[in-house]
Amino acid sequence: MPRLGTWIEPHPHGLYVPAADAWIDPSTPQARALVTHGHADHARGGHGAVLATPETLAIMECRYGPQNGQAVAYGESLRVGDVGVTFVPAGHVLGSAQIVLEHGGERIVVSGDYKRRPDPTCAGFEPVPCDVFITEATFGLPVFRHPDTGSEVDRLLEALHANPERCVLVGAYALGKAQRLIMELRGRNHHEPVYIHGALQRLCDLYRDFGVDLGDLRAATGIKAAEMKGRIVIAPPSALNDRWSRRQRR
Repeated sequence: MPRLGTWIEPHPHGLYVPAADAWIDPSTPQARALVTHGHADHARGGHGAVLATPETLAIMECRYGPQNGQAVAYGESLRVGDVGVTFVPAGHVLGSAQIVLEHGGERIVVSGDYKRRPDPTCAGFEPVPCDVFITEATFGLPVFRHPDTGSEVDRLLEALHANPERCVLVGAYALGKAQRLIMELRGRNHHEPVYIHGALQRLCDLYRDFGVDLGDLRAATGIKAAEMKGRIVIAPPSALNDRWSRRQRR
């Protein structure tokens, strides 16, 4: 009996599915790419054709310009060559999907990045029965024990309220993490303006376009120091040690 999953080929630059003549999350331009989500280590520009969720396609267009894309809604099934393909929520960021592949009587799920905790900015992870599960394992080791999300947000708000004459500066990636933090704050009844670095603006706008109400967001540049007292400021981690962040701390 042949080993399960032998119809998918692993390569350094992605997973190749010969029966579909398609690549999953390739790191180099390919004729056809199936993309799990919009983070740059999974979604690259330059492909001949892209199949992804509508949200992921919008993120790719925001970052890389126009795509020759085919939007695939969650739960929608289609044929790509000789392979059945379905996109199922992965719970990672807006539009993130597990890709379910069916061929030769086998079902393989390629997870992409995923999480099982609730996230108010995206559809939650859905388990899919399968013969083979190809999983990301960035935090797979037992040493990784992430604290409770609500408790961490409470700590942030406690620090803010304990120092009302200062702002709290938080580093968060532009896609997914910043928006999740904002929504977790709103869920904790923090409806004050949140100030954001300019690098976050386009993706926050995109989230709003897809119905994620982030509340009152304001640009964190050109603001008088007095206005920043008692505020939360969010910036990409790369900005935390430059002159921009030092101005926010004054």
